[in-house]
Amino acid sequence: MCHTRDRSRYVWTGTLSFLCVSLCAGNAFAQILYWSEGGFGAGVINRADLRNLEAPETVVTANHAITVLALDDRHNKLYWTGAGLLQRSTLNGAEIETLSSGFGFSEGLALDPDADTLYWSTWSGTLRRAALDGTGESIVFTDSQQLFGLALDSASSQLYWTADDTGIYRGDIDGANQEFLVDGGSEPLGIVLDFAHQRMYWTDWLGMSVWGANLDGSQREQIYTSEFGNPIGITLDPSEGSLYWTEWGTNAIMRAAIDGSGVQQLGITAGTPWGIVLAPIPAPGAVALLIAGTVFSVSRRRAI
Repeated sequence: MCHTRDRSRYVWTGTLSFLCVSLCAGNAFAQILYWSEGGFGAGVINRADLRNLEAPETVVTANHAITVLALDDRHNKLYWTGAGLLQRSTLNGAEIETLSSGFGFSEGLALDPDADTLYWSTWSGTLRRAALDGTGESIVFTDSQQLFGLALDSASSQLYWTADDTGIYRGDIDGANQEFLVDGGSEPLGIVLDFAHQRMYWTDWLGMSVWGANLDGSQREQIYTSEFGNPIGITLDPSEGSLYWTEWGTNAIMRAAIDGSGVQQLGITAGTPWGIVLAPIPAPGAVALLIAGTVFSVSRRRAI
């Protein structure tokens, strides 16, 4: 049975944030958080150093909701979706492109740069895919219920998603072999995969909580409960073993260990934040190569 909820009475915003690496004063590396704020009628994408979320820079402004973001750091691209639009830009918000439109409201987005493919889920029950530039769009499958959060296991060629019947599901990237894994609570939204520990974590918006389970749905446990906020988006920093999530109601960006210990409020956003995602930090050798390549390029241009 399809259980459709009217959430228009709430002020929603989309955000998916991520950590990327940038050079800052003292030649240190700063962790940069991207998030979107707003409601159904408007949205912005902001970014800020995690050490100071109170002074964000706005990189994208839109007259529609932006509910979820994703990063292709390999090609310096930021993707987002929300109120019937799938768009991308450079990481600083330049060169905005519309890749798809007219598919209804969306809260799930996942990228596979190796396969040049992106996936997104919609409230109309479709799970869609296209090339990273938006070409070759197709519907992977259509469900009778709203689909919310989305996560990709590219190594196993599987997708995980949350749905309106409160279930957490898994299926092949072509839509085959779909299976119900575990009940997600009252209204599961954001979902993230932890391959190191073979776990998944998700937010239960209506249940005001964060949950975890094995990738097969076993050993389900509640790892966080909020007194005033409704967790929305969630992501993982595998190098730290930390979870990050956002909360409607409190406008908070939160962090904790994967077992739920050490909960911290990192900051308060001006509008409602949505999901978050962390960009991989390059290895020291890759950073040195990048710097060396930049110096060589500048020197060569000066010589010419």
